[in-house]
Amino acid sequence: MTISRAGRLFRTNQLTSQQLCQHSHNLALFGDNSLCLNAYSKILPLDQILEQAQESDERIQNGTPKSLLDGIPVSIKANVAVGRFWEMPHACSAILAYDGRTNNIDNRKGEEFSSTNNFHESDIAKKLLTDCGAVVIGITNMDEFGMGSLGINNGVHHQSKQCITEQKQYSPTYNPLPWISMIRSLKQHFPRDEDEEDVYWLQLIKNSKPENPHGIDDENALGNLQHEVQRWISDNVEESFSRRKNESAHFTHSSPILSSGGSSSGAAVAAAHGSSLLSIGTDTGGSLRLPSAWTSTVGFKPSYGTWSRYGVVSYASSLDTVGFIARTAECAQIAWSCLRKRTHETGSDEDTHQWSGHLGRDSTSRVYHDVEKIDNDDYHSIDHTGTPLTGQLSTGAKPLTNVRIGIPSAFSIQELPPLIAATWSDSANYLQNFGGATLVPISSSRLSSEWIKLALASYYVLACAEASSNLSRYDGVRYGMDLGLDTHSCEESTNYKKTYPLIGMKALEQQISATRAYGFGEEIQRRILAGTSVLSSDRFHTHYEAAAVVRTKLSQSLANLFRSSQNNAAEESDKVDVVLVPTALSFPCTLHPTDGDGIMEDVDPTAAFANDVMTIPISLGGFPSISVPVTEKSLNNVNDCSTDAILEMNQVGMQIFASRGSEELVLRVAITLQ
Repeated sequence: MTISRAGRLFRTNQLTSQQLCQHSHNLALFGDNSLCLNAYSKILPLDQILEQAQESDERIQNGTPKSLLDGIPVSIKANVAVGRFWEMPHACSAILAYDGRTNNIDNRKGEEFSSTNNFHESDIAKKLLTDCGAVVIGITNMDEFGMGSLGINNGVHHQSKQCITEQKQYSPTYNPLPWISMIRSLKQHFPRDEDEEDVYWLQLIKNSKPENPHGIDDENALGNLQHEVQRWISDNVEESFSRRKNESAHFTHSSPILSSGGSSSGAAVAAAHGSSLLSIGTDTGGSLRLPSAWTSTVGFKPSYGTWSRYGVVSYASSLDTVGFIARTAECAQIAWSCLRKRTHETGSDEDTHQWSGHLGRDSTSRVYHDVEKIDNDDYHSIDHTGTPLTGQLSTGAKPLTNVRIGIPSAFSIQELPPLIAATWSDSANYLQNFGGATLVPISSSRLSSEWIKLALASYYVLACAEASSNLSRYDGVRYGMDLGLDTHSCEESTNYKKTYPLIGMKALEQQISATRAYGFGEEIQRRILAGTSVLSSDRFHTHYEAAAVVRTKLSQSLANLFRSSQNNAAEESDKVDVVLVPTALSFPCTLHPTDGDGIMEDVDPTAAFANDVMTIPISLGGFPSISVPVTEKSLNNVNDCSTDAILEMNQVGMQIFASRGSEELVLRVAITLQ
């Protein structure tokens, strides 16, 4: 199901939002309970979901829908405040647990939202739910504070019953593609045209049940599917090891337990599985694009500052960008067109001294953007040559006529797998032959591969430094969980001295140290320590300032690749409109349940950083970018593929980025490629 199909079925009275949202709720429960995907930290009760959907149905029936997203089921990442539905901020990190310091709130009573200050609503959530009318299904899991690229550092810590100082455990978010492939093999009928598609989805949604939302007719096959999931995801260590040595009845490769990427792991899984048609998330260095590439979805990161970050938990403030994951590029375009529109009620007037209009309450929203340019529909309907985008399509011309696509050799690094490199080449040829685009090679003299290699180190120096500063507020005194040593001390624990080396500290220092030691996960502590180190007096000039210089020079190099309407023909002969590169340097890695916590074996924290090497340069420059799943079939490619589950579906993520403010052009190229 896509946003456009759902909207059309709504308008023709063939489907209601309540029916679609109930099906989405069934999928969410089935995915987390039966398939063990762990996509959601919280799935809203069905009555709350249907209450929102009923209001949407009434507006649609009256012919006054708020937008094309009205009545569409969506999910929101755990680090984005969602008003009365966000009473579980510790899904972002355990240190954000209220721990009894705020009153218990019944989130079923909407009237309490206006009468209490305990609710926090982000600008993006207000725009999506209140202004656009979308229906929130649940809050998705994520790597703690957005730090991670494998989906194994989820923020909710499963506290030991014996002692609060015992080792923290996490539940990873698993990739749904292997199970979706198995479910498809159990289906007996597939639609062949658009009309059959509508009938198929209407029957599936209206007959949806919590125990069987996919409409599998054979009950034995459904039971075998659930048994297969439990067979691979086991708490028994010995069974886990022995299982890996035996071939599965459905999988002839190593394992179907794959990483979903991170940090927006839950958002990607929810969109891929279908329980959410749009998942709001954040992207710092690839947190939306990497998971989308690994789950065959579309991850969209607009220009830095496009949408307000007010109400979003901070990680690295100069890099954090609100974006989303959708099923298709067309869905992404619909979401972008709805969310970018200016809503004058979002902020207050000038007398309140707050940011007003579509930019919300975030001052950094004005760093790269002119308000009039963002809200000008004419600006978004033309490309840099001055040709109307819609006009090209209406006259029957190829959709990318006059669009110049750059292929930079700097991104063709030695570690790039041959299959991804081949798909990159095929994608470029497809855009040229079928889209009508002009391919422009970008040599290393214009964009050096050295800057791309340095981008990874620069990013982690800057991001860790900002994280160290942002997360210093969580001390248990001003913000964060209130961990009382007199209540939670456990001196008989064998890990007590290791976890709390508090000897010689004052009482307040002991409490702050204990709170941060327990509240932050290992990856967070690692990055805080690294950030504090590079901000120290003896490393600030050699590390932090050097990283800032790399960021500036790389951003300038990338910005100089793009042409603009101000350039004359002679000056822009070697410039491009968009750039095409792969999204990820690798395919999803396998996760092995070991000690009952699902943690991947032998994870090298520094090696995991390399997953973002293709996305980080774009983030450092604040450019808009989108990751699109490209299939071998769509490119008429007959390359021999590996037998891994991700490759059985022939999914390779390709990334398209352009100059700041060129989101519409990026989306148009993405639609053509997909």
